[in-house]
Amino acid sequence: RLVLSADTGVAHLASACRTPSVVLFGPAEPRRWGPPPEGPHTVLTHAELRRGEPFADDPDPALLAVTVDEALAACRERLAAGPGRTAAGHGQEGSSEGHTTSSRTSQPAG
Repeated sequence: RLVLSADTGVAHLASACRTPSVVLFGPAEPRRWGPPPEGPHTVLTHAELRRGEPFADDPDPALLAVTVDEALAACRERLAAGPGRTAAGHGQEGSSEGHTTSSRTSQPAG
């Protein structure tokens, strides 16, 4: 019913198959690499902490700042929205919709 994943091939497959998803972003910008605007996807990140170094020796702070509670809440919202629907009340960092994380900045992507 839902895919929870970091920004990896699994997340891209979920987007391609229009499977509802919650995607965690670190160094990559969701507006460039995130799910398309149209679709049942939520992007979670703390963009204000992003270093943007995908090949760094340690995880990006934008990813590490996403909490378990944020991820679970985004999953609940995504499932409640239903397939192909937008989770209410979110706007995505440069992408379609969602919440961007700065306290609880998650982003449903399109």
